[in-house]
Amino acid sequence: MTSRSRSTADRWRHRSAAVLAVAVIVAMVGAAGPGPSSASASAGSGAPAVGGPGSKLAPNPDPNPDPNPNPDPNPNPDPDPNPDPDPNPNPNPNPDPNPPTQTPDPVPDPANDPAAIAREQAAEAARQAAEAAREAAEKAAELAEAQRKVRLSWEKRGRPSRMIVIRSTRVDVVSNGNLDSQIPRVAGPVAVEALDKVLPASWMSVDGETARLTAAVVLTPGVTFELGGGSIKTLQLGGGDKPTEAAIVHTGGGKLVVRGITVTSANRDNGEPLAPTAKGRPYIVVSGNGSLRAEDAQFNDLGTIDTGNDDGHPAIVFNRNSTGKMARTSMAKNSIGLKLSRSQGVELDDVMVSESSGDGIVMQGDLKTVMTNVKVEKNGANGVLVTGDSTDRPIGGISTNDNKTYGVAVVGQTKPLVQGVNTTADRAGGLRISRSTEVTVRDFAATDQPIGVFTHVNSSAIVLDGLRMSGGRRGVVIEKSTKGLEVRGSTIEGARVAGVAVGGHNIQINDSRVADARTGVRIERGAGEVHVKGLTVDRGRDGVVATGGTTGVVIENIIANDVISDAVRTYSPGTKIIGGEISGGLTGIDVGAPTSITGTSIVVADEGIHSRSAELVHADQVNVDTVELGVNTAPGSPFLLTNSRVHALEAIRGAVEIRGETNDVGLPPLNLLGAVGVPLILLAFALELIHLTRQRKVGGGKRQTPPPLPAAT
Repeated sequence: MTSRSRSTADRWRHRSAAVLAVAVIVAMVGAAGPGPSSASASAGSGAPAVGGPGSKLAPNPDPNPDPNPNPDPNPNPDPDPNPDPDPNPNPNPNPDPNPPTQTPDPVPDPANDPAAIAREQAAEAARQAAEAAREAAEKAAELAEAQRKVRLSWEKRGRPSRMIVIRSTRVDVVSNGNLDSQIPRVAGPVAVEALDKVLPASWMSVDGETARLTAAVVLTPGVTFELGGGSIKTLQLGGGDKPTEAAIVHTGGGKLVVRGITVTSANRDNGEPLAPTAKGRPYIVVSGNGSLRAEDAQFNDLGTIDTGNDDGHPAIVFNRNSTGKMARTSMAKNSIGLKLSRSQGVELDDVMVSESSGDGIVMQGDLKTVMTNVKVEKNGANGVLVTGDSTDRPIGGISTNDNKTYGVAVVGQTKPLVQGVNTTADRAGGLRISRSTEVTVRDFAATDQPIGVFTHVNSSAIVLDGLRMSGGRRGVVIEKSTKGLEVRGSTIEGARVAGVAVGGHNIQINDSRVADARTGVRIERGAGEVHVKGLTVDRGRDGVVATGGTTGVVIENIIANDVISDAVRTYSPGTKIIGGEISGGLTGIDVGAPTSITGTSIVVADEGIHSRSAELVHADQVNVDTVELGVNTAPGSPFLLTNSRVHALEAIRGAVEIRGETNDVGLPPLNLLGAVGVPLILLAFALELIHLTRQRKVGGGKRQTPPPLPAAT
């Protein structure tokens, strides 16, 4: 091959490589496509777009063109089969002084390129449209989430027709479960006056010092809603005949503050307070982790009653883990005034609950409640009902009066402490203990109660310590299902029927006093294992009476003073009377069943011991100093007297077996006769004086003038 032919082949190889490079570039640009992103990338790199102004598809022409326009079909021919015998060590001794070169394409200025400007503007518009779409989607998602939350809250709150949700930075306005609007607000407490500025007039109105709110209110965590403390003195919560019309207040996890204001219900139509039977009467719910603080406030005509199908709602309810304080606050004419349902640490100080349709206060599994000077009066059921889960909080600081059933009722509790309770003239009684165990009652007072304390329905292990009772019908009534009860250190006065009526088992009455009662202690049929120790009975008709059908009665160290009829009367077989002092009255001890009497003293009574038992009565070491009869036994009533002293005008009447050498039976001592005689002499003198006085009044004391003598004839 000649030098010329090699030079030509080399040029074609260079040209072929250039063409191949351009083809690759064109292929890459074509693959990128004409979209906005490709346009943007091209404009950014300064490379011209494919097919645009200044685009190049081939390299510049060779300045020294080959005279043979047709290129060698084989730019890389096979080696010469007959090589030159004298090869030239320099195959190209005359190289081309001007080798072909490729001139670079000019770079256009994007600022002067209309197409590039259009592409940039289109890209920016697309970016802005995408951003707006993204923001709109986010807002739509937020609105949908807000609607979802509102819907859940609406469902949970009973589907009120109108509802507002107060959040930390806005107020959601909800109609029939639909989110109507979201009103921004400044962070911080929300006053009721502020709602008047953002709510429709039909939802919130203010007339002087009275505001009316006809929408349910829901607080979210961290929100404080303030009622009172401003110009508004009365807040009417609207309601009607339907539950969905009630303007209920739910604290949620927020805080409700009520100061110096009256919160009441109002009919949407006429503004009058709603009746207890209205299904749409509003109320207040202190939700879990929420709180209520009320000071110098009143809550009237709120809550719904139990209709059988609906349990009803209290005027105010503290739910699980809610808390708060109510001070110098009254609640009147509500359904249930106040309910503490598993609340935590609620404080009630100087609170009055009155005229409720049902119970005044319900304590249901509440924890660490503190009550001071709480008054419950004229409520339609119990003043205070304690029920639900048992807790260690004391039940006290309570005064009751004229409630329809009991002042305080303790139901289904374990280890409750009732302390510092004062009850007066409740319709059924002062304190009822039902289905409860290990109950301690201290410092309890009952005045003019039908029953001071009533225990029943399998209650057990009860201690009544330091009771103070006066008036009424019965002081303590221990129903037959009660097992294990002690009355100690108590005073019961003026019970018209009985100081203590015992029907249960394993009952102890220790170191207590009953005065001026018809019967001091009455042990009813069916009672068993009753131990009366250290009882003092002053006056009244009977001291201790044990009826037939009772067992295990022990009366120890009784002191009876001036009981009118019988200090002790028993028909209970096996009764034991141990020690004691009986003074005055008609009969000291009257027995109608086998009884043992040991170490008892009976003085200044008309009759010492009267027995009508068909089985043996044994009196040992007794001291009887009475006026008329010492021991009086009915026919067929065996009686054994041992080691005793019996003195009376008639020491023994009937069949009495006397055993032992230390018996002293005879007339009463002279001092007793003297004590009896002096009053008789005084009585005779008084009667004589009365007789003389009456004679003077009828002229019986004047001397009569004798008739004149007849004249002599």
